[in-house]
Amino acid sequence: MALGALAFTACSDDDKAGLNTAAGVTVSMAESTIRISEDQLSNTTFNYITVDVDGEANGDIYVTLDLAPYGEHGATADKNYIMTSQRIRIPAGEKTGRFQYYPVGDNIINDDRSFEAKIAKVEGASVGADASTVVTLVDNEGLIPIYYPGLGGLWSAAMYSNDGQNVYQNDFQIQCYPEGDDNYGKAVKLVGFPEPASTMMSQNNVAASFSVDGVEQAIYLTVEMGQQVGTFTHPTYGVGKVFIYPCSSTSYWSTGTFTFKFNFDLKSGEMLPDDQDRDFGILISFSAGMMLYEGYTAMEFSR
Repeated sequence: MALGALAFTACSDDDKAGLNTAAGVTVSMAESTIRISEDQLSNTTFNYITVDVDGEANGDIYVTLDLAPYGEHGATADKNYIMTSQRIRIPAGEKTGRFQYYPVGDNIINDDRSFEAKIAKVEGASVGADASTVVTLVDNEGLIPIYYPGLGGLWSAAMYSNDGQNVYQNDFQIQCYPEGDDNYGKAVKLVGFPEPASTMMSQNNVAASFSVDGVEQAIYLTVEMGQQVGTFTHPTYGVGKVFIYPCSSTSYWSTGTFTFKFNFDLKSGEMLPDDQDRDFGILISFSAGMMLYEGYTAMEFSR
């Protein structure tokens, strides 16, 4: 225990040695309110509470937050959301600092929950005029009965090839699971998607996860890459397996995800760009080898 105390003291002394000493430097919350969806399966994994530095600091600034449930339906730390750290360092010259957190979703219809993040302590500066932010975790389960069954039915896709030469039109069905099924409100099937390349290819069936974001007013379908979606019977090579893979014009990868975003009007949607600049590819695997049938840089959905 004595060694632990010595180590802690030494660390604190090091922090103080590099602290800002310039006068008139303050730290304030960048936003007074934040609203995010509690379910972020197809959105950003992490979120940030941002603080702004006013003034010219010549050293480090350390900011510590206090967290507390807020309002009638309070959100509890480590239950409704996770804050990775309540104390951050802002180096000299930096004008912003970020506290990283993410919501913990559930499968229960409930009221929106909120918590207050308040600047409790600033080392190397003083607290500015705006010291707190209220974060609201918007419930999404109440939206599922409205938008999950509404997404089902016939859709048409315009699919743009990654060589820029072709635009394919593909009619397909989004098939939702009935209420009471374990997959209800969580998953769908894209039946007849992508469209068969020829009569030698079976009807493709793609599995996707479902999530709805009330803040962005958008529905997301996330497709796990690497899944077999159909078969292709070749007169020479026999029966091949049809897979969905992330790809470029010359390469493919075994894993990854692609996300389709649909608007709340339930009439239109689009494929979101992959953050690694990879396309959506159809790969056919025969015992004699593999063939990349087509890759798509973009898709638009309508009905």
